[in-house]
Parts: sequence; C-alpha cells; structure tokens
Amino acid sequence: MSNYYQTYYTTGEFAKLCHTTKETLFHYDEIGILKPKIVKDNGYRYYLSQQYFEFDLIKILQEAHMSLKDIQTFMLERNIENFITMLEEKNNELEKEKRKIERIQKRIQQSISMTKYGIQTKHNDPFIQECEKEHLLTVQLPQREIKDKEMMEYISRHFEYCRQHQLTEEFPLGSIVNYSQLLEHNFNENLYYVLLNKKIKDKNYRLKPKGTYATILHEGFYDSIQDSFFKLIQFIEEEGYQIIGDAYEYEINNYFSVQSYEQYLISISIMVEHIDK
Repeated sequence: MSNYYQTYYTTGEFAKLCHTTKETLFHYDEIGILKPKIVKDNGYRYYLSQQYFEFDLIKILQEAHMSLKDIQTFMLERNIENFITMLEEKNNELEKEKRKIERIQKRIQQSISMTKYGIQTKHNDPFIQECEKEHLLTVQLPQREIKDKEMMEYISRHFEYCRQHQLTEEFPLGSIVNYSQLLEHNFNENLYYVLLNKKIKDKNYRLKPKGTYATILHEGFYDSIQDSFFKLIQFIEEEGYQIIGDAYEYEINNYFSVQSYEQYLISISIMVEHIDK
C-alpha cells in the first residue's frame, strides 16, 4: 500500500487542516457524508490525510448549491459515470445562475448609468441629441384613457411575459406616443415597452430608429408630463425642426431610486429633422 496520504489526524487537527469546525465534521459523520476512518473505544475519531480531498469535494458541491442529502447519495454511489452526470447537471445549473446574475448586474449597472445621467443633465431644459437604434418589446394599450388598476395589469403581464421568455435584460419601463397623436397634441401613451439587447422574432418587437431626437428630462410624475411635452414641441419649432416620428418616454429616476412621485425623472425624446435638411 502507498504511504501517501496515510497520516492520521484527530478531529480537531483535521478540522484545522480543512479550515472548518469540529461541529461540522461531527455533523458530516452523523449524516454519513464523511465518517472518520477510525473510531476508538474511548470515542476518539481519527481521519486520514486522503479524506481531506473528500472534504474538499463536499465543499465544492455545497458551493454549487447541492443539498447535503444529494451529496450523501453521490458519495455513497460514486463512480465515473455518476461523477460526469452530476458535474454536467451542476454545470448547467450554474450556467443558468450565471446568466441570472449577469442580468441582475446589467440592470444594476444600467440604473447607475441612468441615475448619473439624470444628475449630470439639466432638468426641464430641452436639447437636441443623436441616438442609436434600440430594440423594444412592446405591449399595445387601449386607445382610450385607462385607470390605474387596468394600467398595472398591463404592466404586470408585460413584465411577466419578459421574465418567462427571458426576452429582456434591461428594465426601465418606457412608453410610446404615436406620431399622429403628437401632431394633435394628444400625449396619451399608445404602448409600453422594455429594452431588448437585440432584435428578436416576436409580434411585439419594435425598432426605435437611429437618428436625431429632441429631448427633455421631465421632473415629476406623469400627471404633469404634458407641460414638458408642450415645452419640447415649442423648442422643436423654435429651433427650426419638425417632428418626423414617435415620442419615447422612459423613467430615469423611479421607484428604484426615489421615494416620491414628485422626484421622478422621465426622459421624453421625439424624433425630429431640421426643416432645411
């Protein structure tokens, strides 16, 4: 027999070697995951050096969110085939968890970026900017004024659809006012949307075109947003532009970052072109 890994350790020594506690080793012994190699008549337990690697495997499996019961089954039925199957299953689970974490991180990073943008940009002061195209997933709203309860049902269904189909990695909630309504100074929202990271095949997909947009950051809630629309339209006319597309609203400061509706910050952007163009 090889002399490698044949040193015996008391429970305390082995716990120190594994950077764990004696209580953890007692628990693993009790449930049959990792038993000491020798238990003497006086109750003293002794572990072999080679068991360090078994403990390390158990720790890795726990970090991979494997339950102690499943680890126990695996340790009792260990063989190459089971090991490969178990690792493949765990790898798939970790990939799903990784994607979930990446989506959460992206949402957090986006919130940081938008909040900084809101701090650095003047509020209620129109300006012209060039915007890149954006991919949107929309939900059509009724062509009538809707009450709060009905509005929340639309939002809830839309967000749940996005989550179930993993269609979006970015959330602020946005809305669209159609071009024809803008010309009539009707600012009721026609669609809600969330941003996508790419084009998809879905009946509710919509492209926000790349181009020139007149933008204003509205400070306050939606019940006063028409004031900012009128201000923005006046600015467009005075600067020699004309409206050629829809209006896009999205929340920069919302329930994530502020406590009251009065502190909301909503971006309004309307696609325009210069009349001399």
